[in-house]
Amino acid sequence: MISASSIAQVVEKFIAGSDLFLVDITVSPFNDVEVVVDKPSGLTVEDCADVSRAVEAAFDRDKEDFALTVASPGLGEPLKILPQYRKALGKEVEILLKSGAKLTATLTEATTEKIAVEYAKMEAVEGKKRKQPVACAQALQLADVKWVKLVVGKKC
Repeated sequence: MISASSIAQVVEKFIAGSDLFLVDITVSPFNDVEVVVDKPSGLTVEDCADVSRAVEAAFDRDKEDFALTVASPGLGEPLKILPQYRKALGKEVEILLKSGAKLTATLTEATTEKIAVEYAKMEAVEGKKRKQPVACAQALQLADVKWVKLVVGKKC
């Protein structure tokens, strides 16, 4: 059976020096391999094909029989690694905290330990009858975050 670590070594070696980054590798018990890669400027079909060819060339099909898929992260999938967070800077994200609270905000900063977001919160303002939107900024520890996803479209 082919291992995710052996595929990761091949992919990391191939993408070294490029702006591509490895997001995830999964290998099923039936040797169905999925390699997820991305890059800051957006992944192309050619990028996926190049990674696929590099992986195919590194393994002997007579010894290892596997099905390979190389893809970009799905739009609705949670962000997993720091380069994905950096790619999402300035974009609207939905955050689910481990406490169960949900937050929709603009991602303004990302490090290995925390993210910073900005959002509008409706608050009572003195002299106003209705609540008014007030700009809020918040830093969240990634340890307190269950997932972060890009907001693709507004819900009606």
